[in-house]
Amino acid sequence: MKSHQHGPITEINMTPFVDIVLVILIIFLLTATVMMPRTFSIALPQATQAEKPEKVPVIISINREGQIAINGVRVIQDAEFEQVFQCHQQDKESQAIIAADKETRHGRLMEVIDRLKCLQVQRIGIEVEQR
Repeated sequence: MKSHQHGPITEINMTPFVDIVLVILIIFLLTATVMMPRTFSIALPQATQAEKPEKVPVIISINREGQIAINGVRVIQDAEFEQVFQCHQQDKESQAIIAADKETRHGRLMEVIDRLKCLQVQRIGIEVEQR
């Protein structure tokens, strides 16, 4: 190590800085995976009987205007639905949970369920708020 008796220290030890940046990055990644973002606000209907899913399902959000998001990714055109869904599908025995606003048209909800059945989704659930 150099002796700095006659002048300012011109070296910076980067190891503590890199350690802190990596810790902050890990904390950010952990909190980002825990908090699944909702693309738009949804007022869920309420139910007294509700079950928790066994596996991590694909979450399909439908707002009151009928716009769709799959795991937080907004589907701009209906033609993109299959492509975006298959990107988020984890295994062959797929599950999907539909989080539809209580003001969503019944017809729009049935369109989404029909598309999921065409994609051979094994289990389809409807997300509700527990009373």
